[in-house]
Amino acid sequence: MGKTAETISSKIGFFGGSFDPIHLGHLSLAKQAIQSANLDSLLLCPAYHAPLRAEKPFFSPEIRLKILEQIARETPQIEVCKLEIEKRMTCFTYNTLKEVQSQHPQSEIMVLLGADQFENLSNWQSSQELVQICKFLVFSRSKTEIIPPDIPGLSYQLMQNELLDYSSTKIRNRIKSRQSVKHMLPEAAHKFIN
Repeated sequence: MGKTAETISSKIGFFGGSFDPIHLGHLSLAKQAIQSANLDSLLLCPAYHAPLRAEKPFFSPEIRLKILEQIARETPQIEVCKLEIEKRMTCFTYNTLKEVQSQHPQSEIMVLLGADQFENLSNWQSSQELVQICKFLVFSRSKTEIIPPDIPGLSYQLMQNELLDYSSTKIRNRIKSRQSVKHMLPEAAHKFIN
């Protein structure tokens, strides 16, 4: 990565996703990541349209961005990265992180990633280059063993996170069938949805 302990001024977490909608599980993981990796800040980066997601987002990019901005105002150390939404197109993590890196040249970047995505990292666009510019903070979605991908230069830390049963897909399905989702969403998200 080319940075030494002497040249690093801060540790920034990067949590990308559709956040369609963001739920209490996302927020809990973000807060746990800040503690676990001793991050100075964590960027929530909503995807305009995630590369590996076939269907269009349920909520518009503008609504998802407004929800995240409200959460960032209410949550210390959490900020919103608008790079992908502002481009109004599908973006790849490597390209976004290159921009984040140029904005924070003296910072170590840690990408918060679920075990399932981490195990498939070698299938990501520019994965070889991606591992050269960041470290990964990997959270579990289940109690199964996490198998790291075989990518030279990969640096990661496994997070000892609380297992939470939240899913944006379940939430969208509950919204479609007019069931309550209040217990699954941060207040900021619930206000926008109702």
